[in-house]
Amino acid sequence: MSLKQLGIFGFVFALLGVAEPLSGSLPAEALAPPLVRPVPTPVPAPPPPSPKPKASGLPDAPPGYVYWKSVGAKVTAYDPTERCCGDSADGRTSLGDDAWVMDGVATAPEAIPYRTRLWVPGVGWREVDDTGSAMRRAWKKGQYLVDLRVPYYGQARRWGVRRLTLHLYRPEGALAKS
Repeated sequence: MSLKQLGIFGFVFALLGVAEPLSGSLPAEALAPPLVRPVPTPVPAPPPPSPKPKASGLPDAPPGYVYWKSVGAKVTAYDPTERCCGDSADGRTSLGDDAWVMDGVATAPEAIPYRTRLWVPGVGWREVDDTGSAMRRAWKKGQYLVDLRVPYYGQARRWGVRRLTLHLYRPEGALAKS
């Protein structure tokens, strides 16, 4: 059969590989556009289950640390300049660490010992490496006061004073000593 004899619909049927209709008139379903089937998209595999499910909602302990306790604390912020630290601003923490490395906090070491890791909600991991008179005074009253180290005075002011639940992690073996 020639293309002229097939007509436009016969030509389309021939292109689609569909048999030509037997009669000269086309059924209604032949006039509908062919169904286009969507290409199935692969479903990503679920992540493997974690070795220790966290029913408590606590963050995983950093390497070499174990969970100690959670405490409610008043959390403030400071920058390591004279503006916040006064005459004590020498660029070093009370442990001698570089105060311009922003991974530490100040607290009363009697309340939370040095080198304890804290999980601060909205901030992340911080290490106790500094102290201050305000933190010691608060602990004498039985209150936890933690001062986050930030690079700029404006950040410390914007942080303000917050009451947060902090999760404390001690170095492995330190719990047996205390």
